[in-house]
Amino acid sequence: PGKYGLLPLYCMGVLYMFVGLAIVCDEFFVPSLELFVEEWEISLDVAGATFMAAGGSAPELFTSFIGTFKKSDVGFGTIVGS
Repeated sequence: PGKYGLLPLYCMGVLYMFVGLAIVCDEFFVPSLELFVEEWEISLDVAGATFMAAGGSAPELFTSFIGTFKKSDVGFGTIVGS
């Protein structure tokens, strides 16, 4: 195949991942947010924004945390890189 021979397969894979992410969010993330909102009596928008932000930065937080206690430059590099 040429330079773009696998492009349709790549696009189908990306589309498949987005559909899978949408299903997981609809089936698991939204119902769990509704439970948090009900239990803690906060608005759904605040809970969604808070947990989406925490979920997005969690990998960097744990990488920095582990790097700090292993006395590695990974922790510093993660913080400066973000």
